Amino acid sequence: MLLAFGLLVATAGIQTARSADESATSRASLIKQLNNRKKVLDGERAQLQRLQAEVATAQKRDLQATRAGRSLQQRLTRLGLAAGTLPAKGPGIQVVVDDARGARSYQQQVQATDLVKLVNGLWQVGAEAIAINGQRLTSLSPIRDAADAITVGFSSLRRPYRVSAIGNRDTMGADLLDTAGGRAWVTLQSTFGLQFDVETKESMVLPAAKAPSLRSAHLPPRLRGDLPQGGPADRGTG
Repeated sequence: MLLAFGLLVATAGIQTARSADESATSRASLIKQLNNRKKVLDGERAQLQRLQAEVATAQKRDLQATRAGRSLQQRLTRLGLAAGTLPAKGPGIQVVVDDARGARSYQQQVQATDLVKLVNGLWQVGAEAIAINGQRLTSLSPIRDAADAITVGFSSLRRPYRVSAIGNRDTMGADLLDTAGGRAWVTLQSTFGLQFDVETKESMVLPAAKAPSLRSAHLPPRLRGDLPQGGPADRGTG
């Protein structure tokens, strides 16, 4: 019986050792595959950046070659600034808001809806570009509460909140107080102690927002007649 028990223990030990060796080999293989695929992904990302730079260079060169191209480039620049896909630079104001000192309740803390009111007020008084803590806003940028933070898009913001707006720095600050958003912040400041300060800036640079994903596309009606039936104009989405 002792001999049989010894053989059983020895067999179990050999099987355990083999299983451990196989697990270690499998783990090493998975790590190697992961590292190899990471290298491939990094290479593809680098290639994508090179191709994007080449496309941008070629586009700029071709557009600058003709008067019509230069006119189109100016239009693309204006649209890019309005859409937030290009950096913006110019004078304006910066509104710094924060929780009340020693805030103990949510009423004394800045909420996403408070920032929305402020941003809407800035658009209303003629802001040409707006960013919150360096996050450029577009027509597709949601400002929302997420757990204990306020997010713009997928970026979490930290207090204090610096809302930078490019525009007429001589009039925007005063005009803001006449908007619904400005009046709401005056009430938040006087009633709940939230901090609200407006500064003028001679020059600011607001970064571009991330380019939005293309959801649909179509040709203007005036161009559809130039394409044969069944062409890209009939596909409608891209």
